[in-house]
Amino acid sequence: MDMMFDSSGDLLITKNGDILLEDSTAQKIRIRLLWFEGEWRWNTDEGIPYMKSLLVKNPDIDYFESVVREKIFEVDEVVEVKDVRVVYDTKTRDAVIHYVAQTDFETIKEEVEIKCQTME
Repeated sequence: MDMMFDSSGDLLITKNGDILLEDSTAQKIRIRLLWFEGEWRWNTDEGIPYMKSLLVKNPDIDYFESVVREKIFEVDEVVEVKDVRVVYDTKTRDAVIHYVAQTDFETIKEEVEIKCQTME
């Protein structure tokens, strides 16, 4: 069981003030897709290479979509990744990842927004 998060990434709290626990493959995929490479100090190779491969000038979208496809497929419950599409904004360098993943029990169709965090 996992602690559930709302769309902003905060813990989902029930009306009674309890933390909601559920087994959510969609949430597992979302967490994996929001994990930037180098973010976890105990294994800096984990995560997606957003800063090296996507949030740059003239990214190779086809390559990046293949990286995303692999990361989604690493989630144990996923048996097939049917579609991955990355919509990239060249002005802001933000992106939206659209995907369709299949488990033994459901088809998950979601999108994850990635914001380029510039250092000022």
